[in-house]
Amino acid sequence: MIRIFFKYATILIIILQGELLAQNDLSQKLYDKYSESIFHSIEHKRFSHSDLMNALNQFSNSKIIDISTAGYSVEGREIKLIKIGSGKINIMAWSQMHGDESTATMALLDLLNFFENDNEFSALKKEILEKVTLYIIPMLNPDGTERFRRRNEMDIDLNRDALRLQFPESKILKKIQEETNPKFAFNLHDQSTRYTVGNSYKVATISFLAPAYNYEKDINEVRKNSMQLISELTTNLEQFIPGHIAKYSDEFEPRAFGDNFVKWGSSLILIESGGWKNNYEKSFLRKMNFIAIVLGIESIANKNYENESIEIYDNIPENQKLLFDLLLRNVTIEKNNHKFIIDIGINQNEVGTSDKRDFYFIGEIEDIGDLSTFYGFDELDCTGFTIDTAMVYPEKYENFDAVKNIDIIPILMKGYSYVQVDSLNIKEKFSKIPINLIETEKAKSTKIEIGSNANFRLLKDNKVQFVCVNGFLFDVRSGKNSIQNGLIVK
Repeated sequence: MIRIFFKYATILIIILQGELLAQNDLSQKLYDKYSESIFHSIEHKRFSHSDLMNALNQFSNSKIIDISTAGYSVEGREIKLIKIGSGKINIMAWSQMHGDESTATMALLDLLNFFENDNEFSALKKEILEKVTLYIIPMLNPDGTERFRRRNEMDIDLNRDALRLQFPESKILKKIQEETNPKFAFNLHDQSTRYTVGNSYKVATISFLAPAYNYEKDINEVRKNSMQLISELTTNLEQFIPGHIAKYSDEFEPRAFGDNFVKWGSSLILIESGGWKNNYEKSFLRKMNFIAIVLGIESIANKNYENESIEIYDNIPENQKLLFDLLLRNVTIEKNNHKFIIDIGINQNEVGTSDKRDFYFIGEIEDIGDLSTFYGFDELDCTGFTIDTAMVYPEKYENFDAVKNIDIIPILMKGYSYVQVDSLNIKEKFSKIPINLIETEKAKSTKIEIGSNANFRLLKDNKVQFVCVNGFLFDVRSGKNSIQNGLIVK
């Protein structure tokens, strides 16, 4: 009997190892072949509702993708429902419940391409779509998207309307949930780019959550399924973003859709797309979303998740907000003939352009003091460096066009953060010129304090080593320029 037990135990281990290797092999193939699925018509994260409608029109003649109108937003914009597959297992997925969280919408367009195109995954796709039916809402909050902001036209957070169901967007989501009764659901969001994986310097690139359905955070079979699937996805994504996967807070929120989906019987997976250095358009996070969604669907279709342990999920570190975009350590600052050692945390905050389709940065000092328990996407040890106020270049230019024709680098090399311009008659509040433009005789802020625009010099032995322009550093020693844009000061 003992020999028979060990024989079958060995067979079971081999089967489980085979399934894991197959999943790892699939994830690697998805990673390597991702370029074949990218939906190139939308590559920038600040696309509009009409951009999405035009994108979906490209699948209007598809034999496997059915697109219908689920309803309309407060302002009358169409909210689309996409159906793929004919299997008995229903899966829902929705994105842009918050209008400025567009990473997953781009990934869902890649998913449509993946299913639509003939490639080496054709046998896998056929198997999946015979077992599952996908119901996808690729933009639940088109009015918020049009303004590229979190809330809808009436300034309502739709993710806090699951109980009252007052707004048309919320009613659409609930109606589809009731009609399809999904076994699994994917709730797709973006989170701050400054979350870390626990108490570490690593940015939380992807954060998962199996939401609680009550204040006690009990684990029933529905929630356990979510945890098991997340365990599997974590194991696979760790190949590509090792140490960059975190867990979102599982505090129960009775008004949120994710928590209520679990209460209504759907195993829900929250995916929050966070940060990745210099990945301003979220293209790499889009890729991670795509891989996670495909792997999740395949696992649900073949019930691979049932073999996973929730211990992997339990051991995922929770999000903490410990990152600055730029952290200057051990800076010497002088006041009243006294010297003090401080750290300076700077964030480069995105601000939408007037048409909301592009963005620029405003670099602000977020914190000053002992920041030794924090980290930075970029860090600089300023031991021996003294901070001093920003300077305005003494030469004056007639207008914006005149500045465009000069070489800014020599001006930065001399330690200046501002250029004077007699007339700045332009609409936007920024320019791509890597220095701030200030109207002649306009007073500039020279204070180095929390909330101020980050412009200053870093000196050593009375020589300028770095110039900070709008929260970005220019290295005078090497000429390395990281300045994304300057501001217009009128």
